[in-house]
Order: sequence, then C-alpha cells, then structure tokens
Amino acid sequence: MQLVTGPLEGAQAADLTLTFVTPEAAEQLRAARALKPGKVALLSRGEAGDVAAALTPEDPAQAREVGAAFVKLATDLGARTLAVEATEYGDALALAALTAGSKDARYRAEARPGPASLTVSGLADPARLGAFAAGVQFARDLVNAPANVLNPVTLAREARRLEEHGADVDIWDSAEIEARGMGLLAAVAAGSAAGPRLIRVTLPARGEVTRVVALVGKGVTFDTGGYSLKPAQGMYPMKNDMGGAATVLGAMRVLAGLRERLPEGLEVRAYVPAAENMVGPHAMRPGDIYRAANGKTVEVVNTDAEGRLILADALAVACDEGATEVVDVATLTGAKMVALGADIAGLFSNDAGLSARLKASAEAAGEYVWELPLHAPYLKAFQKETLADLRNSDLVPQGGSIKAALFLQEFVTRPWAHLDIAGNAQKDGEATGWGVGTLVEYVLGGA
Repeated sequence: MQLVTGPLEGAQAADLTLTFVTPEAAEQLRAARALKPGKVALLSRGEAGDVAAALTPEDPAQAREVGAAFVKLATDLGARTLAVEATEYGDALALAALTAGSKDARYRAEARPGPASLTVSGLADPARLGAFAAGVQFARDLVNAPANVLNPVTLAREARRLEEHGADVDIWDSAEIEARGMGLLAAVAAGSAAGPRLIRVTLPARGEVTRVVALVGKGVTFDTGGYSLKPAQGMYPMKNDMGGAATVLGAMRVLAGLRERLPEGLEVRAYVPAAENMVGPHAMRPGDIYRAANGKTVEVVNTDAEGRLILADALAVACDEGATEVVDVATLTGAKMVALGADIAGLFSNDAGLSARLKASAEAAGEYVWELPLHAPYLKAFQKETLADLRNSDLVPQGGSIKAALFLQEFVTRPWAHLDIAGNAQKDGEATGWGVGTLVEYVLGGA
C-alpha cells in the first residue's frame, strides 16, 4: 500500500475516509454509538465515497489500534483508496495501517486485493515513517517465506539487497566459518545440504568510530529439531525460527534509510548466523562435543537446543571484532511463551543501563518486553555431568528461558542484552515484524 502525505485535498474522492469524533459526538451518531477507543465504525456510504469514524486517539497505542481497524474495515468493504484526517498521533496510526494493509500474496494464484493507497494528513515525520514501513515489510517477507524458498544461502542473498541502501554486506561460507573457529554454527548446519552462512551487515559511522552496536539475530531457516526430533505439530511453524534474523535485517533496512540521523561516531553491525537444523549422515548427535569461536567446548545434549549454539558463536565473534554493546534477538525457547505468551518478549541483560534503554525503546515502538533475571545458580545445570565446559541443555523445562540466556552470557564480554521473541514473530499465520521498531528506537536513541 502506497503512502500519500499532505493535506486531504480530494479526500472526498477516496473510497473510504476516516474522521475523528469526540465521545460526546459519538453518542449523537447512531452508527457510532458503540464506538470504543481503538475501534472504527462505518458512518455512511455514498457515491462520493464511504465515511468511517473513530474516537480521537488519546495516545499512540490507541492510534495504532485505529489504524489497523481502519484497514480491516477498508478491506472488508473492498475500498482501494483511503484517507485519514489529521490527528496528533498520525504517524503511529499510519504505520499500523500500512503494515496491516500489506498482505503477502506471493504464494497465491489469486489474492484478494487490499487498499492501494493511504492519504494521511499532518504527518510529523514522513521520511522516518517510510523507512520504518520498508524495514518491517522486509522482515515480514523473510519470515513468511517457506523453507523451500528461504535457506541460509537465499537468506544471505536477500541480505545482499541492503547494499542497495548503502550498507556493507559480507557473507562467510562454510570454509570461512570453520577458519574462524565457529564450530557450533558449523555443527548445527552439518545435517543440511545448504551449509551454514554468517551474514555481517555494517552501516559505517559518520566520522571517527566511537561506539559500535552489534545486533545479532538467530537465523535457523528451518528447525526439525535434528535427531532430537520435534513432533509434527511443533515442527510445522519452524520456518519462522529465523525471526530474530529477520528482525535484525529489517532494523538495518530502516537504519540504512535513516543513516543521516544516526549519532555521529556510531557504527552499527548486524550478525546473522544462518543454518538449517536437519537430520542426515553428517548431522550433530546428542553427546557430540564442539568448540566455539571463543574456545569454550559444548556438549550437545539436545540437538533441538540449536539456536543458542549458533548465537553463541556469533556473539563471540561480535565481541571479538570490537562491539561496544551487543543485543541479540531470537525465537529461542518455548518456556518464554509459557511465561509471557506471544505478545511480550523476554528481556535479559548484564547491564542495567542497556536494559533500561531497551525497555524505553520498546515502549516508544508500541512493543512489549518484560525483564527476567539472569539467575546465576541455574547455570550449574549446564556445567555438571559433562566432559566439556558446558552442556547446551539439561532437558529440564523449568526455568528454560533463564538457563538459555545464562548459556549465551558465557560467550559475551561486553554489555549485552538478549530478547527472546519466541511466539512474537508470527501471528495467525502471518509474520509480524516484531522487534524492528524496538531495535531502531534503541539505535537511534531518540534521534
């Protein structure tokens, strides 16, 4: 859906126009008597175009709800051109409308057409809004792609598209990954014909580099569970196990479009370890021991605890290459979904300041995070009964998200935060782009 900015001249020609009313006025409009915050109601229909109403949003959250509801109504009515009156929170409304109206029709012979254009009056920052919409859409397209289309090789190819927007992209193949000592990433990919990739995307700093932010995204393009095989119901949605990678690459797409707004001296890097977790004659087995990029050895107890393995290598490399702070994003643990559901991400951090900034960034983006503790005694479960430095699992689900985060912490030497987005990346069979906004707000730091 195309965004049109500026005054609503010719809005009467729009198929559907959204107007805002006060609660008092809503009581006088029969069709809108049931209006509630965040809801949209059809007021009238006519040759000049249909008119809908919503209560004036009182905050960005209500504006986002109105934007999504407006597009749903427009789609139900078959409206192709939309117009929205000015509101204080027009940017939030417009972004929600754009993302709600962008349905993935790449895999349908015939797709129901949605709205083609959205005219919004009084936008505060159209350039920022356009960059955000492009980044969220990029992330969604990656997650929606089926595993027979998107594997580590084709994910790397998609990441190359960021070069068109001024980013530097480097791709490491199996030989370079092994040369760099990334034994954990190589092990997870060993069962796949595609092999592993390490995708590194860089937005160089303006001026002398004074700070390097590394964004690390889990890129398991499909997860069978390996020899610790998932059941059919649990395996079906596992094309989205690269949701963290999509979030990070989507954020880099936004930041590339807003590069002049990055704080001077800030370099932003994305690291995406990409692999398929498959079975095969060379696949890793329970009991195998591998060496990570930082020299630590890990015994594989559960081949379905693979995400933490590839993240561990990427985190170690990011720190070794000079990152001053690191944030990783991953669809990591089912335990997180049990604790927080699919709307809220789990946040873990070894740095209070970094944690506070991420919480504020999530709130600004309209996303939700909840900090969970890095309870150090739980790590003992990964250190006992093994010949290696660590086990990757203790096969006990209780505290699983915390134990996974503690495992990752063993591979970082910088201020670090981990966002467990299991369940957040996809909703009702469609990718959400969750986390792109949080990472961009964090990197821009309010710029």
